Amino acid sequence: MPRSAKNARKPRSSKKKKGGRKLGQVSAVANATPQNPPDLNEVLSQAEGALETSNMESAMQLYTYAASVLRNKLSALSTDMTTSSEEKEGTILMLSKVLGKMAEAKVSLGDPEGGQRDFLEATKLLSGDGPSASDSDSVSAIARAQWREARAGLSLYLGQLSTSKDALGAFGRAIDDLKECVALLDASIKNGSSEMGLQNSLVVTRHQLCGAYCSVAELYLTDLCFEENAENDCESALQAALQLDESTSPPDAVQAMANLRLSQNRVDEAVGLIIESYNRVKVGCEALSDLVGVGSGQDPSTDKQNENVAKELMGDTLEATNKLPGFEFRCQMAKLLLECATVLEETAKDDAKKMQQIMYCVEAAIQVLGSLLAENDEVIEIWYLLGCSFSSLTPKNIDASQYYFETAIDMLEKVRKGMKEDMGCMTMNNQVDEETKASLADVEEKIKEVRDRLSGSNGDGGSAMEED
Repeated sequence: MPRSAKNARKPRSSKKKKGGRKLGQVSAVANATPQNPPDLNEVLSQAEGALETSNMESAMQLYTYAASVLRNKLSALSTDMTTSSEEKEGTILMLSKVLGKMAEAKVSLGDPEGGQRDFLEATKLLSGDGPSASDSDSVSAIARAQWREARAGLSLYLGQLSTSKDALGAFGRAIDDLKECVALLDASIKNGSSEMGLQNSLVVTRHQLCGAYCSVAELYLTDLCFEENAENDCESALQAALQLDESTSPPDAVQAMANLRLSQNRVDEAVGLIIESYNRVKVGCEALSDLVGVGSGQDPSTDKQNENVAKELMGDTLEATNKLPGFEFRCQMAKLLLECATVLEETAKDDAKKMQQIMYCVEAAIQVLGSLLAENDEVIEIWYLLGCSFSSLTPKNIDASQYYFETAIDMLEKVRKGMKEDMGCMTMNNQVDEETKASLADVEEKIKEVRDRLSGSNGDGGSAMEED
């Protein structure tokens, strides 16, 4: 049941703001002394701010200091017989959170192994059942739910950093914790707990559980696709995810099931599912796409595209864009829409319904890709896929497809030029390795591929998506 390489699991990424410490802002630990230690809350606040502005070095410095303080505090509390269990548990939770943030920063700095060690240490801190009390104690039930949710979050991160069965084990542990968390929150609500925000916490936790099941299914579509019973296990995970799915929630489970149905060649079901997935994010995607003029019918090579950036998003439209799934998820959605259009095209003939579905899938892909372009216009693949999409319309939008293909080629040419310059320097120092040569060859192959699609966009050949 293997899927093609284009559906393989990839590290999640997004375009982040460049930033750093503001002029005059001094780190909370810069002038720290044993006699005058900084306020821990201020340290954590500055660390969070550094993360938000992608100032990872500062974030690491601040979180490392906070972790050291909390480790010392936990060590002291462990030997103090007068310490309350609540204080010790609170310190453990805070330290695990700090270690998790440190791990995120290390991964962003290109140290996944270091990040994995921190995630494992944080998970070990949260071993066991957490706060203990009778089931009738709603406050302690909520505390146990928070404990399990924190541990589940760490396991989900570990799953993303792992592959194959290691990832499956991490996601499985997260699922166990989240299921228990849902049960605890649900019981507290039914018992009439007065705790604020419980219902919202339950909704969020159910969505996390749904996402964890989808991650398991994705493994069976990629890393574990040759495992015995992979297809059945994938189906079971997605059925569990769909049980948690709601029409107002992000379409994780629906889209994952569409991917599975495509792999099973159950095309009609796949088309219905991917269209449902798109319809949940349609308003937000169209709004962002409109900002950059994609899909609006205008000539994309004119200055009108830049003029549209001045538009403002307000009200329900703004809310819809804020709730859009992540970049990688929407990119996968666009690919699935185009793949469905291609498969339908093979059997459509004079079937009016299928022809309508083909056009809807292609037009939906354009809107999704437009939303991605509005978010990050430096991803070459998005320009290439837009070229494929416009050349798949009936009739073809030749001007638009050429514009996007040519832009993709220009971007690839710049990458090739930079790589050749780097290789020139490396050759002088006898440092060119096979991996570097392979990377350059890959870029050159992509340039050839896009040029071929550009040539085909003027004729009758070419479908929405062609297997490489």
